[in-house]
Amino acid sequence: MRDHRPTLWSQCAALFRASRALLFGSSDQYFLSRYQVASSMPLQMTLYFSIPYALVYAALSQYLYAWKSNVWEVPLVVAVISPMIFTVWALLEPIRLILGYVGNLRERVAWLGGFWVLTIFPQLVVHIYFLVGQASIGWITMPIETVMSAIYVVLSLVQLGIGYSTIRRLIAKAMADFHLQPVDDAADDPALTL
Repeated sequence: MRDHRPTLWSQCAALFRASRALLFGSSDQYFLSRYQVASSMPLQMTLYFSIPYALVYAALSQYLYAWKSNVWEVPLVVAVISPMIFTVWALLEPIRLILGYVGNLRERVAWLGGFWVLTIFPQLVVHIYFLVGQASIGWITMPIETVMSAIYVVLSLVQLGIGYSTIRRLIAKAMADFHLQPVDDAADDPALTL
């Protein structure tokens, strides 16, 4: 008698497809209903956990910068560039998180597009600077700063990937909604046109 259980290869392939659908959203290109939810739960979770992490990151990085500048002499380049870059991050991070949070929940492509652009520049660039740029300028980078910035870079890259697939799903849903709209019969009536 033949065993009809799935092979190990087919089980691994099914697990890969399920994890990809969970992380990056379903690959459905056609929506059956305009009331189908297209927002991304993994994106919402990463945004939710980014808020407290941003607060902890801001407090710890300011504390470490103040402590390092009291212990070691700060080069002029670092004394100008690092606070300026941190200020840009601190001003734009709440805007980025709000755009992503509300854009995902309300399924707004424009808001998620703004979130996606702000994630690439300046936020990702800022964390790459704090990860490798300060050390290349000649300022001391502590291991905890490296770990904090590396976590932020990984989190931003995950948000970029999930955000891109969510934007694609929202565009597909908007296109399906457009095709589900009833045709206006008044536009076809020649008596009403000029």
